[in-house]
Amino acid sequence: MLLLVLFPALVHAQSTSISLDKAVELFKQNSLQQELARYDRLRKQGEAIRYKAYPNPEVSVNREQLNAGAVDYEETTYMLSQPIELMGQPFLRNKSASKSQKAAELQFEYDRLQLIRRVKSLYAEYWQLSQKLEIYNRALEVIRKVRSAAKARQDEGSFSGLQVQRFNVELSRYRKQRDQIQLSRKQAGNRLATFLFSGQELGTQIQVSDSLTVDPINLQEQALIQYALANRADLAALEQMVDASELQYKVEKRDRLPDLNVNFGYKNQSDGAEGFVIGGSIKLPIFNQNRGNVTITQAKTRSRQTELTLKQQRVRNQVSTAYERVELVLEQWTSMQEDSMDESLLEAARAAYQQGRYSLIELLDATQAYIDGQTMIYETKADYNQALFELNVQSAGRISNPQNN
Repeated sequence: MLLLVLFPALVHAQSTSISLDKAVELFKQNSLQQELARYDRLRKQGEAIRYKAYPNPEVSVNREQLNAGAVDYEETTYMLSQPIELMGQPFLRNKSASKSQKAAELQFEYDRLQLIRRVKSLYAEYWQLSQKLEIYNRALEVIRKVRSAAKARQDEGSFSGLQVQRFNVELSRYRKQRDQIQLSRKQAGNRLATFLFSGQELGTQIQVSDSLTVDPINLQEQALIQYALANRADLAALEQMVDASELQYKVEKRDRLPDLNVNFGYKNQSDGAEGFVIGGSIKLPIFNQNRGNVTITQAKTRSRQTELTLKQQRVRNQVSTAYERVELVLEQWTSMQEDSMDESLLEAARAAYQQGRYSLIELLDATQAYIDGQTMIYETKADYNQALFELNVQSAGRISNPQNN
């Protein structure tokens, strides 16, 4: 009974170590955001299927009962009616629908790539906050040790209460900042979990197992732009929609001419006469020549052609901006390597203070410099990888680094 009571809590508190590749795999298996993208694709494909659907035949049965005095007379007619579009509209609709379905598939592919980028960015954010949390924990440990030593010296009468109070203030300040980071880390973990898990698994505590690195790319900006223009799924989807709109415009232009409605049936009379009935009807394009739909589809086609041109310009700008961001962060990282602060310097500063070689202000400055320096290192690593994730999406997955594919 006790195990049954504790089991939900144990499940809720479970922790799992996840690599970046594993996170992407879990996303592909469980993501509800991906499911929404699939439903949107299905809706668009359904609209395309509806557009190409050919009119169904119509079956009718008519029975006439006629009386002439004492003589009864009746007729029964069985009729099959089928509209026939004479200008090849069904073929055009089918071709247009196929392109619309292809566009929906390509757009889903791009949307999915964007969601994967979001997963990777959250992973990098969670990793960076985890490292930052460790930095503050180390700094807090140093302040606690020094404060304990200061209290002991105060009891001996060789240390002022003012300095002890200063350590208390610094300890409280760092603890508050650490708690804020811990909360931000939890929020990032929760957001990441919504992409990776569902149901009770949302309570899983994530432990990142990959350590992000700064690996320069050996690709030129113009090469990435050309690759994106040739391979971006969202751009290809829009090109398919332009073709589909042009075909729809042709359909509406041909629909200005009337369609033939063919009737074929069989008639049976009570006097024994029977035979086949063949007929047809055609609408006269006197009042409605489909000008409204022709104008609408023409405007839609031209607007999509213009949108495609603008999209190509945006793709160039997106790749260029993402590439520049990668280069700038890499420059920051390279500059930081020249004057990076070693982690052991914090402990050295504590020892120097206890030996009287550092003043209180120097110790506190060294502690803050350690926090700022180490935080900047991990933030820059996370920023660089997030920049690569974005460049990978904008360049149609061209980045070859295994962490960014």
